[in-house]
Amino acid sequence: MASVHGGETIRARRQRLSLLPRACEGCKIRKTRCDRSNPCSNCKASGITCQQPPVETESRPKVDRVAQLEDYIERLEERLSNVENQLAGHGIESEAPRASSVVHTGRTENETPVSQLLKDSPGSLYEGSSSFTNHSVEAIEVAQRTVGSNISGAASSVGASLSDLDALLQPSSALPALENHQFSFNADSRPLPTLESLPVALVLSVVRRMKANSPIFFSGYTVNDTSLIENLCQAVFFPTDPVSLGQLTSMNGILYCILKEYLATQDPLGKQYDLKAFLAKCDRNFNLGIETYDVLAVPTFDNVLALTLAVIKAQSECKPQLCCTLIAAAASHCQMLGYHRELTYRSDTRRIAEQKRRIFWSLYIFDKNMSLLLGRASNIQDSEIDVQYPSLSTDPGQLPWDRWYLMAILLAKEQGRIYETQYSAAALKTSTATREHHINELSVALQQWRTNLEQIDPSRVKHPEIFALSRHHWDIMYYSTLTSLLRASTTSGVGAEISSPCFQAARSSLQSHLRCFSGYQMIDMVSDKDFADWVLHNSSFNPFLVIFLHAIAATSLEDVQLLDEVVETLRKVRGASSSSERLYLICATFARIAGRMVEEQSSCVGLYDQQTDSLHLLDAMDQIPIIWPESLQDFPEMDTSADQFSDWGVPDMAGILTSWAEGQPSAFGMYGANMRGGQPE
Repeated sequence: MASVHGGETIRARRQRLSLLPRACEGCKIRKTRCDRSNPCSNCKASGITCQQPPVETESRPKVDRVAQLEDYIERLEERLSNVENQLAGHGIESEAPRASSVVHTGRTENETPVSQLLKDSPGSLYEGSSSFTNHSVEAIEVAQRTVGSNISGAASSVGASLSDLDALLQPSSALPALENHQFSFNADSRPLPTLESLPVALVLSVVRRMKANSPIFFSGYTVNDTSLIENLCQAVFFPTDPVSLGQLTSMNGILYCILKEYLATQDPLGKQYDLKAFLAKCDRNFNLGIETYDVLAVPTFDNVLALTLAVIKAQSECKPQLCCTLIAAAASHCQMLGYHRELTYRSDTRRIAEQKRRIFWSLYIFDKNMSLLLGRASNIQDSEIDVQYPSLSTDPGQLPWDRWYLMAILLAKEQGRIYETQYSAAALKTSTATREHHINELSVALQQWRTNLEQIDPSRVKHPEIFALSRHHWDIMYYSTLTSLLRASTTSGVGAEISSPCFQAARSSLQSHLRCFSGYQMIDMVSDKDFADWVLHNSSFNPFLVIFLHAIAATSLEDVQLLDEVVETLRKVRGASSSSERLYLICATFARIAGRMVEEQSSCVGLYDQQTDSLHLLDAMDQIPIIWPESLQDFPEMDTSADQFSDWGVPDMAGILTSWAEGQPSAFGMYGANMRGGQPE
């Protein structure tokens, strides 16, 4: 707020002058100087009535009121025109869908301009207690308390200035525009892709179907409220405000997940519509939306929802590197919006706050799991989180699923602690005693977690077959996480020790894998690809390497048989994706080598103590590579000279085992990143 000379603000000056009496009407007409008394001396001398000027009110002249109404009508007409343009631009159909739609990525005359589609700016962004804004607010509060105890004129002037400053710091006056998230904002030079149309009748049928019978998708992590999808579809198909790209992308992402489920379960809706064709449309629309700068860079609720759905899709397609990219973008949005802090939910309704919490904690689960799986620091730090967990449902059919969701959050917390205390760069510099202390502490925490998991009552759960099948998946997650914990290096520089509890956890993990695969085979709605994508590639396969080392160290035929059984399950799903094929080839090679070495009664991987059932690894790189060529040549079903081995080859496989033996995750080799000299190519 500007100020006049002497430190008096404009507002204070206006307030002071408004208190002064004004000249009477008689003196104004005669154009004489009025002494501003009542009655004034001029009116007394003239013997006329002294008429005081009327008090000004805040009411505007009639002309201004008419102009305001005209402007309001003009803005309403503009908004109505925007809605009509959007309906034409999105090609929303009220009848049955046309046979085909031509899709362009350039601007067409019916395409909605980006300035209209993204008119809604992101909300106020979260700033922590160390920020300049928060320090300024604290300083203002202190100054206001000081001024409040002083009733002088100077204090009044300072108080007005503080009020002006406080207004400048309010979130409403600092709403970040879209321009703050990009270098330029030119709708004409950066058109959005045209999304293929979906028939309104289909969307309405899906919404009615969801409300009548909650899909399995709603029993998971991210979304469990039909009103969110219903409101999202209303905002897109029957808009009263400009539709954002995040809304369009989120809607297509949710419909993609639900239509995919309806196809797998052979829902009766498939007899009315070609669900496979509409699933492909949703898939394409969703991909186009996710691959835009605005969704990745602009922090809004709809963009966070879209990115979280994209993480689920990337997991289902076994693309861990893409998954990490999407998690990083979504986590950044959450932190900028303050979803990790409880104070940012105070102004939200209970339903909206619950939706935000579920999305945040879902991202948290994905982030911590991928962190341990790939050996990378997580994007979301536990020290910054104080947001509450999602509430539990009162519906007895949904309650067990919600309890599992809470258990997933707690397991993710332990996975984050395992990485931080055992595998991070800082952890590798700590003493052996410190790391062993953390291992013992986390082992107890994981055991308590499993005890709590087993106490969940599934007797009234919705979708009981899927719930029972998921139980085996939890066993895999528990034992593979426990193996990664117990496997963490207890010595540095020379090698590592694998204890008997680690061998037991690894064996239990592979046995759980066999039970889980058998359960998936018995349910028609789940394909081999689903098993590969959701079970194999979202849990650590370190237990396989642990049992491989135990087999050749203890010359155990029982371990070799277990490895062969696991390889057989991998063989059945090897065609699900290139990652499944790669995982099969690597594990089959390890199993074959273990069989040959046990058969020849040869062990050269370290010092094995039969009494304690523990193995101390010395230097795996000097011992293992000499075995690989002969073993690979003896594979009856593999062509070792084929191009399929050119991408990973003998040195790569040796690198997988060596880096793992030194206490590093093996996910790079398992997922396809080439390791040469310890660096990914």
